[in-house]
Amino acid sequence: MGKKISGIILLIVTFCFSFSCKEGENLQELIKEETRAISRYIDFNDINILYEDKGEYPKGKWPENTYFKTTDGLFFQVVDSGNGKKAQILDVISVRYDYMQFIKDVAQGDTTKYNFPIYSNYMSYPPPVGQPFNFTYGISLTYNQVNSPVCQAWVIPLTYVGEGAILNVIVPSLLGSAVDLRSITPIFYKNLRYTSFN
Repeated sequence: MGKKISGIILLIVTFCFSFSCKEGENLQELIKEETRAISRYIDFNDINILYEDKGEYPKGKWPENTYFKTTDGLFFQVVDSGNGKKAQILDVISVRYDYMQFIKDVAQGDTTKYNFPIYSNYMSYPPPVGQPFNFTYGISLTYNQVNSPVCQAWVIPLTYVGEGAILNVIVPSLLGSAVDLRSITPIFYKNLRYTSFN
């Protein structure tokens, strides 16, 4: 009887280990696919990359079609650096964006899919009339909200830009929303605006 139970436990452990290895392989492949998609997206759009770890953050006007890659892996382009007012801990940051694209779609050649934001009290688009997306600066629990695109990637640029800033952002899934992370989906945000710091 003891040998049967030991055998059953061994089979269960072996099955679980095999399943987790297969899942791990799938996850690794999805991450590789994401990396390739981001690279294709950058090549397709002829984007020049400057690197944080090389101290290459542009001073003054940004060169055309240039993005800055942070050590976290976020890519962003500053369209407007804002009014100079910096976010303070516990400020409620309000954010809007024109649209988002799934980078894997664009990397596969489909440049026609645009996903417009769904704001609370959504009334019409474009432009959206409802409330913007909000998070509290310094409170990481507010960076990943259910059914919201709010994410860590929207927080990182705040060390560089101020209120009213406008960015184009390439977001790897690790820095994306809970949904993006779960599906390993990189996202592009067009004209991400920090509309107010309160």
